[in-house]
Amino acid sequence: MCEYSHAMGNSSGNFKEYFDIMATSPKMQGGCIWDWVDQGMTTHDENGVEYLAFGGDLGGKDLPNDLNFCANGLVNSNRIPQPAMHEVKKVYQYIAFGFENNKLILKNKYVYTGLDNFNFKWELLKDGEKVQSGSFTANTQPGKQTEIPMVLDTAEAGEYYLNVFAYTKQATDLIPANHELAREEFKISGDFFTQAKDNDGKLNFKKKGNTLTFEANGVTGSFDLVKGVLTGYKKQGDKEETMSGFPMPYFWRAPTDNDFGNEMPKKLAVWKNAHLNPVVQAVTVGKKAAEGFPVEVKYLLKEANVPYTVTYFVQNNGDIKVTASLDKTGKDLPELPRFGMRVVLPGTYNDLEYYGRGPWENYTDRNVSSFVGTYKDKVTNQFTWTYIRPQESGNRTDARWIKLGNGSNTLTVTGAQPLSFSALNISPESIDPGQEKLPIHSYQVHPEDKVYLHIDLAQRGVGGDNSWGALPHAQYLLTQPSYSYSYTMSLF
Repeated sequence: MCEYSHAMGNSSGNFKEYFDIMATSPKMQGGCIWDWVDQGMTTHDENGVEYLAFGGDLGGKDLPNDLNFCANGLVNSNRIPQPAMHEVKKVYQYIAFGFENNKLILKNKYVYTGLDNFNFKWELLKDGEKVQSGSFTANTQPGKQTEIPMVLDTAEAGEYYLNVFAYTKQATDLIPANHELAREEFKISGDFFTQAKDNDGKLNFKKKGNTLTFEANGVTGSFDLVKGVLTGYKKQGDKEETMSGFPMPYFWRAPTDNDFGNEMPKKLAVWKNAHLNPVVQAVTVGKKAAEGFPVEVKYLLKEANVPYTVTYFVQNNGDIKVTASLDKTGKDLPELPRFGMRVVLPGTYNDLEYYGRGPWENYTDRNVSSFVGTYKDKVTNQFTWTYIRPQESGNRTDARWIKLGNGSNTLTVTGAQPLSFSALNISPESIDPGQEKLPIHSYQVHPEDKVYLHIDLAQRGVGGDNSWGALPHAQYLLTQPSYSYSYTMSLF
């Protein structure tokens, strides 16, 4: 095999699947990633701003050009690694790990190097936080394997993951000492999504005209029963609402280079504006139950002509459980780019913390290098500026919860099942050129004083076979006739 992965823009999806075939086939030697480095050139615009040029940027904009097609590297033109580099490094590692019967299994896949050249460290995470750690060495010769007994403290209830890392002992001409060359993650026990959640509190609510208001545990909220939307959600005493844009359906993403190659902007165009101006067919306020009360809203998404239902279950503690469902059974509709909702917060909600896969961006078909844990960062750091052309970026998969704070208030979103999410101060609309790719550069993107929080069940994989027609692999496409998911919003 020659070229089996095209690393253009947000790409290198399904990389592990190809490498697994190469590693297990006796007649497969390997292949090449196309390619190593973006072929962009440093230049300046009319205002003297430095940027990386491509296509017709250097005086040939009116001549035939291939836009950013030569920018297809695992590192950008300035030699800064793209997020996909983490995935390639993980898949290419020469130490294989297994875990069975409380024993860690190390297999040395090097031809000439013994594992005595590495220091090994491990950590046990409970609900994303480190609770135990240690180190060890191994004298495993090339082609051999070793078993390391592990004594893990998992007595307390929780979700446990074991992470293992291999670091170089000595520096070489290319690699410094104490550099990570291999990693692995194992789910040990527990399930976050089966853990009991607190719902204590006194809930009060009243209906006046077409407005429903509620209060519990120092949190207030309101619904517009005509539009069927949440219109207020804040802590008592706050002058401003926590959200400037409340949960609304959202199905689109800013097209990646691979998306343009497989004509996603044209073929899936029905979903681009499917969230706009939904027709409210019914709003039902249910009876108060022991745990709270529901508000169910049934919509028709006009653009796609499909039913969409959202149920807001207001709990005794002031939390709101949101359940969204879409059913396109019997409809002649293409796959979804994403299935989720979007919340818009003020830009002051810049403190991000989450429990999911990280720390770098990851997607359903590119996340084996991203381990489940708790991570902290700033929203302003989430957009991937190293892509020479702005496109979908910043996603995280398998999130249990997401927190966004402004120093005094924190909005927490907790999934009833794993979530994908992104929190950016750049909207998909602002970097989407339309159905045809345009010569837009990342330096031309201007962050807003807002946080666009996308809370998704799933997003289409990024793909990676090529950038001129190949789709993400079938298991990473959203082709089911119906989708439903739930998450809970909390204020602290």
